[in-house]
Amino acid sequence: MKNQEGAKTLQEQTIGRMINFRPIFCIALFLICGIWVGYARLVDEKSVWLPVSIALLLPVLIVLCSKHKNRFIAYMVVFYLSFFVGMTSFSAAVFSYRDAPVYNGEYLVTGTVVEKNVAPSGGEIVFTNLEIDGESVKGYLSCNLSEGYFTSLEFCDRVQFRLTLSTNTKTVGKYGFRAEAIADLRLYEGSNLQEINVQGVEFRLGAYIRGRIQNALYTGMSEENAAVATAILLGNTSGIEAGFLENVRYGGVAHIFAVSGLHIGAVFAFCLWLFRRKRVPAPIRFVVIATILFLYGGVCGYSASVVRAVITCLVLYGCTLLGVKYDGLESLSLAACLVFLFYPTLLFGVGAQLSFSACLGILLLARPLQKFFGGCVYGLNNWMRYTVCKQTKPAPPNVFKGNTPPPSLPKQAVDKVLSFLAVSIAAQLGTMPITYLSFGYLSVASLLLNCIYVPLITIGFSPLLLFAVVGAILPTSVLPAWFYLPNLLLGASTLLFHVLDFSSGIVQSVQLRGAGVVCYYAALFAITDKINAPKWLKGGAAVMFAACFVLSLCI
Repeated sequence: MKNQEGAKTLQEQTIGRMINFRPIFCIALFLICGIWVGYARLVDEKSVWLPVSIALLLPVLIVLCSKHKNRFIAYMVVFYLSFFVGMTSFSAAVFSYRDAPVYNGEYLVTGTVVEKNVAPSGGEIVFTNLEIDGESVKGYLSCNLSEGYFTSLEFCDRVQFRLTLSTNTKTVGKYGFRAEAIADLRLYEGSNLQEINVQGVEFRLGAYIRGRIQNALYTGMSEENAAVATAILLGNTSGIEAGFLENVRYGGVAHIFAVSGLHIGAVFAFCLWLFRRKRVPAPIRFVVIATILFLYGGVCGYSASVVRAVITCLVLYGCTLLGVKYDGLESLSLAACLVFLFYPTLLFGVGAQLSFSACLGILLLARPLQKFFGGCVYGLNNWMRYTVCKQTKPAPPNVFKGNTPPPSLPKQAVDKVLSFLAVSIAAQLGTMPITYLSFGYLSVASLLLNCIYVPLITIGFSPLLLFAVVGAILPTSVLPAWFYLPNLLLGASTLLFHVLDFSSGIVQSVQLRGAGVVCYYAALFAITDKINAPKWLKGGAAVMFAACFVLSLCI
């Protein structure tokens, strides 16, 4: 009787708290709502009463779903403050971009080289720490140079030149809202450079390392493989031939050229392998690994995906060292708070959206998908063995005597494969609507190619990075021999995109509406294990939202 009452009480508590309360997640949610309101007010110039009303209702819903009602006055103050900070930070970023000094005409400019992007007839060089006619100006200047000037300038060079300067303070461009340009203050474009004079070197660690690695790759490898290696290691795709890059995008694996969780995770795993014997004290290990990750992030330019991946890795490692239970959703929310607090416009950038949606899809869907796949595989296996082949079922182990056998090697291998498939599918489900709305198509071969190239990147990224770092300090005369093996393997790994054309395997010409996207993500959220509700209720909600999504496609 007592057991039944206890089970009933537990069931009531579970149903009464349908969604576990996560304060950092709620803070991130309110921050994003505030940024969205700022966007609707300044960019779209639409009414903001709907998002404001949604934001005002969220605390009420949380109070009703949580058993800790006595703490929510303080929580609501923090949530509303996050909402206000998101709205004001977005407004400040947009006004700072719009109100930047405008220069149109011929000027004498001094700047420091921080980025070099290869082009067929030379290349693009990006300057920072600008002085225009002797006046210090914030922002970045991009200039297209001929091959001679492009190769003569090195990273961190402090250069003075005369050019024709133009300023672009528009927040909306040809491809929509200019999220990345506003975040980086990429305001100025130059042409007709004259009187170029290198005045010295302004040392910037990230730019210096990036330049050394890029020069080493192009010296020791073929131009095509060097461009691919630069894209994988540094996220710079400017040197890749346009047709090849487009074919990679049609294949659905262009994310291997955007430094993100896959790359940071590989570096993190390599660092853990270095400290596997645990002879170094835990605080020193944490500081060293954090330094390596942040240094690599600086070399790649601290994109939103890099910052997100670095923070989640460090939170995971910190929880492991302290013996604290890791909450992936709270870690992702902390990363979102830090990224969008300092760069609120990136919320509307495709890179940040794909990065966070992929990670969110993995956190919410990977475990349910793995359970589903496991049930299908092992259920089919048992049916074949005991029903079709009439084998005798083994006696169940007595768990109370501690004689539960460890999983066999074939089962461990199957579980690893199922886990990998679940993660891959979860990431693609999380990013599918954003990918289609951003690029206008979906790749049919994406899942298969990801099953090939994600393991290759996971295994080969750290060795390739190690080769590049060592090559950056070696004499140029030995670089062709040093990069012989990476050059050979990289050429073989990209052969598939030279042989096959994936443009025919894409899905497009489907009308995807905003309401349909909401129903799509609602259906995915309904099947996650983050909702404490009966399976029939979750399944019914998922089917209902999925039907609404299909209906939106047919209308």
